[in-house]
This record gives sequence, structure tokens and C-alpha cells, in this order.
Amino acid sequence: MVLDDEAIERDDRCAECGAKLTAGELQAVMESGGPPLCAIHAAEDEPGLEADEAEFGG
Repeated sequence: MVLDDEAIERDDRCAECGAKLTAGELQAVMESGGPPLCAIHAAEDEPGLEADEAEFGG
């Protein structure tokens, strides 16, 4: 997959809060193929998180 400079520049900020993503966060975005999210918002949007909280009373 080849990304142009504009796509890379646009995806270097969190889609939720606009924070500049770290190298690790950018790597996670590329691996997941999901929207560009900082670690905080990626954890909030993690699939299954709500089910785990309901199951364990969290």
C-alpha cells in the first residue's frame, strides 16, 4: 500500500482530539487499518471493552 504525502500528513493526528500521534500510535494505526487515534482514544474505542466491563462489573 502506497500513501501519498497528504494522506500521511492527514493521518498523523488523532481523529478525536487532534493530538499528534507518536511513532508507536502511527504503527498501531497502520497495523489495525483503523482510524488514526491516540492511545487514549484507541483504548476507549477498543472492540470488546464494553463487553468485558459488563461481564466483570467494571
